[in-house]
Amino acid sequence: MAALACVYDPAPASRRPHDVIAVPGGRTGGRALRKGPRARAKWLTASVDHDAATVIAAAFDQAEARDPAHRRCGVVLVDGDRHQIELAEAARRKVTIHLIVDLIHVIEYLWKASRCLHAKDDPAAEDWVAEHALALLHGRCAEAAASIARQADDLGLTTERRGGVEECVRYLATKEALPGATRRPWSRAGRSRPGWWRVRAAT
Repeated sequence: MAALACVYDPAPASRRPHDVIAVPGGRTGGRALRKGPRARAKWLTASVDHDAATVIAAAFDQAEARDPAHRRCGVVLVDGDRHQIELAEAARRKVTIHLIVDLIHVIEYLWKASRCLHAKDDPAAEDWVAEHALALLHGRCAEAAASIARQADDLGLTTERRGGVEECVRYLATKEALPGATRRPWSRAGRSRPGWWRVRAAT
């Protein structure tokens, strides 16, 4: 399996959750959407020969070359894999990082839960996913997980029918427990920082 990592310098961009995900029923057009951050000075590495730890260490080397005094805000965007490697690498270098889980991976798990709670082709399923994605972007991870589990209980779903719900709730609980996880919308966090570096890691 290939391991990939990218380091780049984004300027902070303050956005609201509904700038990222449309609210159920669609946007009204009353407020202009705020644009996301733009990546500058991108550096990319990938390998099918070296393991993820080696590739991530190379990414941290690149980040430290940009910020040797560790004065900037370090953000690590990760996929659905477990993230002990990034945390261990940061600890070894005595650098503070903020973990952000890729929203695309989160939405995949929300869809798994939604299919358990809605009939096939039910148009309400898409709004359900958007509603819970917005809650997560507001930083309400534990509340969203509890709400999803409660909905399955209220419907009286059997163990066989609630597999996607359990998988989603377990996934959210795991991410909530990450020691470096950011539990608030990152677009609002760190706006006053002197600059960022960001690592994007995937396997």
